[in-house]
Amino acid sequence: MQQLSPRLVSILQKYMRDPAAHVAGAATLTGLEIDHLDLPLILLDVEDAFDVQIPFDDETDAFATVDALTASIAFHLAAKALQPYPRSSVPRSTRSWMSTGA
Repeated sequence: MQQLSPRLVSILQKYMRDPAAHVAGAATLTGLEIDHLDLPLILLDVEDAFDVQIPFDDETDAFATVDALTASIAFHLAAKALQPYPRSSVPRSTRSWMSTGA
C-alpha cells in the first residue's frame, strides 16, 4: 500500500491516547484509540497539511484504517494534480450595460 507520510502520522498522534504508540498502515482508528468524533478534526488537519479537500459525508466511514485514509489523500492529491490551472481574473468594465449614452 502507500507509504505512510510522517505528516499524517504526526496528525494522527495528536488525537491518539498514547501518542508514542506505533502507527501501522493496517491499524484501525479505534485500534489507535482515536475517538470517532475526532474524525472531522483529523480531516481538517489533513486538508491543511496536504492542501487537498476531502469531503466529509457518509463516505468518511471508509476511513476505518490508516491505509484507507492514506489512499484517500493520495487520490485527492492525484485529482488535484490533474486539474487545470485556475483562470486568471480579467478586469471587467465598470460601465453599466444599460448605458443610454451615445
